[in-house]
Amino acid sequence: MDTATSESPPEPVEAPESVEDGADSRGATSPGGRTGSVSDPQAPANRLLFSLTVTVVLMLLVGGAGYGASSYFISLKKKPSRVKPGERVVSVQVYKTESATVQELIRGFGTVRAMKKVTLSAQVAGEIVETIEPLKVGQAVSAVKFTTNSQGESQRREGDLVVQIDPQTYQERVDQARDRLREDQAELERLDQEAANLKRRLELQKKNVAVFRKEYDRIKNLLDQGIASPSDLTTAELDLSRYEDAKMQIETEYTLIPFRKKQILARIQTHQNDLEIAQLDLKRTTVTSPVSGQFSEIFVERGQYVRVGDPLATVINFDRVEIPVGIPLHDYLKIISEIRNGNYPRATIRTGSGASTTWKGVVTRTAPLADTQTRTVQVFVVVDNSENASPLLPGMFVSLSIDGPVYENAILIPREAVYHNSAFVVQEKKVVKRAIRQKSKIQSLSIIESGLKPGEKVILTNLGILAEGDAVSPDDQEILDLDAELKRLPFPFLKRLDK
Repeated sequence: MDTATSESPPEPVEAPESVEDGADSRGATSPGGRTGSVSDPQAPANRLLFSLTVTVVLMLLVGGAGYGASSYFISLKKKPSRVKPGERVVSVQVYKTESATVQELIRGFGTVRAMKKVTLSAQVAGEIVETIEPLKVGQAVSAVKFTTNSQGESQRREGDLVVQIDPQTYQERVDQARDRLREDQAELERLDQEAANLKRRLELQKKNVAVFRKEYDRIKNLLDQGIASPSDLTTAELDLSRYEDAKMQIETEYTLIPFRKKQILARIQTHQNDLEIAQLDLKRTTVTSPVSGQFSEIFVERGQYVRVGDPLATVINFDRVEIPVGIPLHDYLKIISEIRNGNYPRATIRTGSGASTTWKGVVTRTAPLADTQTRTVQVFVVVDNSENASPLLPGMFVSLSIDGPVYENAILIPREAVYHNSAFVVQEKKVVKRAIRQKSKIQSLSIIESGLKPGEKVILTNLGILAEGDAVSPDDQEILDLDAELKRLPFPFLKRLDK
């Protein structure tokens, strides 16, 4: 039996994992003679690009279909008719002008001070042995007063004793000065008596000299006749000479009397001055106040020793007080001419903006120099407290309104209504632009010199968007006027004189 031999099939050839550099990348021949395929590395990228392209095309097709559908439906809707726009109307607030007589008020602030204030000081040294009771702050004290009675005679009323300094030492000095004056007076009387005696002695001596001169002449004639001897003549000559010397001595003493009297009179005057000084020092031991008022400060007490110049107490009188007020130069120029002419401006004083109590005062003078730091000039307002129900006390800080210039028949508008030297006026609900001229500016108000008339409605708001001829709608419920503007001011800078 023939045995058949079967061939085993050949083993497949594995493809190489990689292609060497320089080998054919498209394929390779196996030992069996068949060609095997090799994988392409760009195939996945090509497939991805193809997928993206297809996706984009589909999206464009879908979007185009949607746009076409929406356009179709929109075309089916009826278009609205176009309406022509209407005229613009601007809402505005207006101010009604009027002719008014107003007075400008110059504002200022200051601290009240007493016009009469004196600090009593010791003019002599010593111990305080007595004081007014009580010597306390607020205690009233009266000064010396002079009155006239029904007969026209002047009468003096002593003031209150404030402090008594021990007067004993000063009384002794007065007594010593008086004693010296009495001595001088006695010496002057003795000198007068001595002068009288010398005068009598001189007259007597003159008689004696005349007698002995006559005797001398007689003896000399006798000697010439040979009757008398020379010794008789010598004796007579000696007697005459002795009486003449006595006469000359008396005359000298009598001549010196006026000079001695002058010396005594001069000494009397010196001692008189000493007496007056001593009396003045004695008087100064009693201290009174030169002004009536109240004690504001006390520096001493009973039993204290004081020296010359030591302060004792301060007395103030606030029957009349004054307030120095610094005002700007332009306000000063508004009132200085009135002050120089004697027309002193009046002032109203308050302790605060909302205070109900007021005081009346008068500007009486101004400082001669301006303050270089604040650029202001001080004016002084005087207040008579006797004319007010309650006194204005020194030390109070107050605000003042001083009467300034008067503007008669003036037209005033808020400064906010002025736009580039013009104002907008409402006429038949249309804007009319007016060129205006401002005379003066007082805080938030302007005084118009020309361009506006009383009764016109001036626009206050939306000025930047308005033009000539624009239609406006004024708020007739809130038409402002001058009185309303004056009430809006935080401080009164104007007051009406025609109401």
